[in-house]
Amino acid sequence: EAEERMNRRMAEKSVSAFRIVVFDLNGLKAVNDTQGHQAGDQYIKDACRIICVTFKHSPVYRIGGDEFVAIMEGEDYDNRDTLLTSFEKKMDDNLAQGKVNIAHGWSDYSPETDNTFREIFERADEKMYERKKQMKKSV
Repeated sequence: EAEERMNRRMAEKSVSAFRIVVFDLNGLKAVNDTQGHQAGDQYIKDACRIICVTFKHSPVYRIGGDEFVAIMEGEDYDNRDTLLTSFEKKMDDNLAQGKVNIAHGWSDYSPETDNTFREIFERADEKMYERKKQMKKSV
């Protein structure tokens, strides 16, 4: 749905700038295994709240059990670096406090080279997995 809409906008050249941010919750399986699925559901809600509050002008989609994606345009795109810095600080604080922690990766649309939303998503997803590996090493 959102992917099709963005592909259409890209083809029509009706979008000039956007960033995709892919999120993956760290530790959800451990929460489910040790505290139960009700705690896991709360973990997902808490994570979604953090993402939605930080990127409040962007649509956020749940794309898997513990994965989300935000499409930053307009005001959020204009403030993308500040928003991501704020999000990263929140994750650093949460990690230190043993709270919800979310790996993320992002990629910007390049009209000259990107033909599909999937291309941008895959770059963002790859960055997210790289960050997730780094986060596991630092724990």
